This record gives sequence, structure tokens and C-alpha cells, in this order.
Amino acid sequence: MPDCSSHDQALPAATDIGIARQGRFDAAAFERAIADLLSACGLAAAGPHMGKTPQRVRELWQRRLLGGYDLDPAAALGEGFADPRGDMVVLRGIAVHGVCPHHLVPFRGLAHVAYLPGGRLHGFGRIARLVDAIGHRFTYQEWMTRDIAEALMRHGKARGAACVVEAEQLCLLLGEDRRGDERVITQAFSGEFEHSEQARNEFLRAIAGGRRE
Repeated sequence: MPDCSSHDQALPAATDIGIARQGRFDAAAFERAIADLLSACGLAAAGPHMGKTPQRVRELWQRRLLGGYDLDPAAALGEGFADPRGDMVVLRGIAVHGVCPHHLVPFRGLAHVAYLPGGRLHGFGRIARLVDAIGHRFTYQEWMTRDIAEALMRHGKARGAACVVEAEQLCLLLGEDRRGDERVITQAFSGEFEHSEQARNEFLRAIAGGRRE
């Protein structure tokens, strides 16, 4: 089984999020593919237990696992509102998931996000929706973490942004000779967080209570 962390693809451009989709989601073709997959596994796709499996799988992938493709990160975050305050804003423990493009299995975990306002404040729910728009795609955890931080800078007009993602990678957990409890932690810092050790340390202290032991 190849290592999910050995990414030989070039990093996406600043305007790209995750693995770019070349066309629209084809629901009918997806359901046919799932039926063919079941048949290839020696299972009766039309049987009493799996008659609706292709539809159920398609709905899960289209609406949830890959739902971020139908969300524009800028629109998800919105414009916020003008405010002169510049104090750090931290959201801890945002549920997040993505899909590993190497094995087509999900990874899931928590995202901890912070930004230093640059003249605008943003609703907390909007920030969580931004995380969904970026995470619910074919992507790597490393890319997702960086994309979240850069989106807060680009779309949120922040002076600085930080993101830490702690996730369980199913492709790793299913590997041979694994204990089954491995977690991957990725960090990204932009703007003032990148240049200020004090800002990074304040953020990391703020999220310390939400990190899994």
C-alpha cells in the first residue's frame, strides 16, 4: 500500500483548492460505477440489502464528502463587517473531513483556526462553513491546512491567519502493522502569524485544551 504522505504532485496555485474537478458531478454515472463496483466484488447490487446502495453512496459523496466543490470559499465566508478591533479570534474544534485522492477513503478530525482581523470581523458559523468549502473535496490534509489559512488572509482580509488540523487518515489506519490510533497534525501560519513567534504561541496555547490526548 503506498504511503499517503508521499505526494509527488505539484502544489496547487493560490487560486486552486484541493484537487481540481474537471467537470460537473455525474450522479447517474456515479451510481452505475458503484453498482459495477459491487458486482466486481462478487455482490448482488440489486439484492434486498444493497438495492439502494448506489443511491445512498452517491448522495453521501455528492452532498458531504465532495460537497465543497459546490461551495465557493469566498462566498462561504462572506464579507463580514467593518470593525477596528484587531484582537485574535480563535475557533477551536471545528469538525472537518476530506478525501484522500490516493485511496479514495476519507480522513476526519478537528480544525483549530485563528485570525488577526485586518479591519473586518466574520461570523463564527461563516468560518466553519469556509472550512467545509475547503475540506470537503479530494485533497491532502497538508493542502487543506494551508488553504484554510490562506483563504482567511485572501477573502477575510486578515492581518494574519493560523490553522492546525489533527486528523485520522483512514488509509493510514488500514495499513499493515498499524495500531489503528495514529493521528496526523498539520500546521499553517500566514501573515503576522508567520513572522511573530508570540502570536503563534498565543494561538497554540489557546487551542491546547482542545487537542486530543
